[in-house]
Amino acid sequence: MTIIDATHYLDQLLNPAELERIAKSVGFCQRLRCITPVALVSALLSGLGCDEVDGIAGLHRHFNGLQLDESQQVAYKPFHNQLRKEAFPLFMQRLVERAIALRFKFSIAENSMLSHFREVLLHDGSSFALHPQLAGPFPGRFKTICPAAVECHMTMSLLDQYPLRMSISADTEPERKYLPAAETMCNSLLLADAGYVDRGYFAKVDQAGGFYLVRGLRSLNPVVVTAYRGNGKALKRLEGKSIKEINRRTCQDEVLDMDVSSGKYHYRLVRRWFPEEKRFCLWMTNLPREQWSAEQVMGLYRCRWQVELLFKELKSHNRLKAFATRQAALATGLIWSSLLSLLVKRRLARTLVGKQVISMLKVAKNAAIWLAPILEAKLHGARSDMRMRLESAKAYLTKNTIKTQQRKDIENITLEGIINVLSS
Repeated sequence: MTIIDATHYLDQLLNPAELERIAKSVGFCQRLRCITPVALVSALLSGLGCDEVDGIAGLHRHFNGLQLDESQQVAYKPFHNQLRKEAFPLFMQRLVERAIALRFKFSIAENSMLSHFREVLLHDGSSFALHPQLAGPFPGRFKTICPAAVECHMTMSLLDQYPLRMSISADTEPERKYLPAAETMCNSLLLADAGYVDRGYFAKVDQAGGFYLVRGLRSLNPVVVTAYRGNGKALKRLEGKSIKEINRRTCQDEVLDMDVSSGKYHYRLVRRWFPEEKRFCLWMTNLPREQWSAEQVMGLYRCRWQVELLFKELKSHNRLKAFATRQAALATGLIWSSLLSLLVKRRLARTLVGKQVISMLKVAKNAAIWLAPILEAKLHGARSDMRMRLESAKAYLTKNTIKTQQRKDIENITLEGIINVLSS
């Protein structure tokens, strides 16, 4: 059944007529020439997703290498002109949205406390430098080192291990405005780092019936309303004090679980002392204490690291930073193309392997072995050949990408270890 599902997915995503319709609707192409939408998208997926190219010229050679007929090969200039069109990023963005709509519903936490949420969303941003001549549309925060830089704002599903939305902006734009809309957060949980602390936004999430767990800023100094030790014992003597008044001299408890007040905002604050680093860490949340202990809250926050791993995969194994171009449309279009290649790899791997726990890093690093032959057969319309290659990919992924138990699993540091604890 998995082979049929994978074939159906590729038929939907890479349907030539549908790609042509989308390309025409956004103004990317009006007439079909040698560089058809399906041929271009297949080349981008294969080239960017399989570590095959190192620049625009490499993409051009890769495109020509996929053509069966020499007459279908094109010169570098018309290929480059196609990519530098203003509509190129919009075309690729539409395909990303289409790929997200076709995501595979696969929960890694079916029997854990996380399964009670409609969605567990991880949100973060990652920036990288562009060609200095793009400083106009994409000014960087560090003008001396990186005069031009872009930031990708990503929201991904922890339960599906799949991106749900991405926005591209200049590196200087505020990050908080790219958070998921508060009114959409009903029965959903948001995990984010300290750069997204916004008490007004958190209050709206709470009003919408949603939940948040965010790393607190060191500058936070609310007043304690109620305080408890990590074991749940109340600490009446801390009530009415500000957080900064409660230091290692006045309180020796390593873990404090508090209800705090900061002006009109009220929330739960968990604080832990790390003796090795001699510092406190804070976590802001509205998760109910009756269901989520302080230890569970701190353990749950470790799951946020999955979005960092996704950015690493996007940059290291989908060629996100390999192109130095002076064309803004080309640069943003290739960013969307890189994300599309990541989506296709994750979706196909999940479909082929099923419910077995696989390493997305292994899936991404070895895509040249299993993904490129599938895309080539799909482009050429070789149905029987594509089925054979899908079966080969399934056997390869099952044997070579399954996660093996490590010492970190036993210590509950990995994602699977954390979920196992939440399931017990």
